[in-house]
Amino acid sequence: MIAGSAVSWHNTWPRYDGLLWGLCGSGSWALLCVAVTFAGTRLGWWHAHVPSRRRPRLALLSVSVVAAAAVWLLCERLGAPASLLGLGSTAPWLAALLLACTWVSNVSLHTSAATASVTLHALELGPAWTLLYPLAGAVGWSRLHLRAHTPRQVLAGAVLGTVCVALISSSR
Repeated sequence: MIAGSAVSWHNTWPRYDGLLWGLCGSGSWALLCVAVTFAGTRLGWWHAHVPSRRRPRLALLSVSVVAAAAVWLLCERLGAPASLLGLGSTAPWLAALLLACTWVSNVSLHTSAATASVTLHALELGPAWTLLYPLAGAVGWSRLHLRAHTPRQVLAGAVLGTVCVALISSSR
């Protein structure tokens, strides 16, 4: 949410509407995903807020793809600037890629999101933001330390997040 807001504001500066588009767009998607996660846990559909089993994980990622696409379409209909819509398409694409990869392996969503966020900042706000990559590395390490993922799954998440953002950013 912070990454989307910062980059949106930067891309529409000196106007402030980019900040609002970023907060509303990425914030809506994040809130929808959190609501579904907590509802699923409360209803007993899965046993943890970060399900590790394939079926609940696929369900959660499917909802994330639909939510990201719906928020993107709503922003488009409400007149979001084209430059922000291009960047905003990262969310549904990355969620869809992660969904597809989950059929094969338990790719680290946390690492993917962390590297995607740092890559977005670095590409849109300047190379100084690459100094945040150690934080993304710490996220990956935490997933290994918690034994939630294997090194291959963490690496796959990092590559997916970075490549997805780089491709979308370069195609604008």
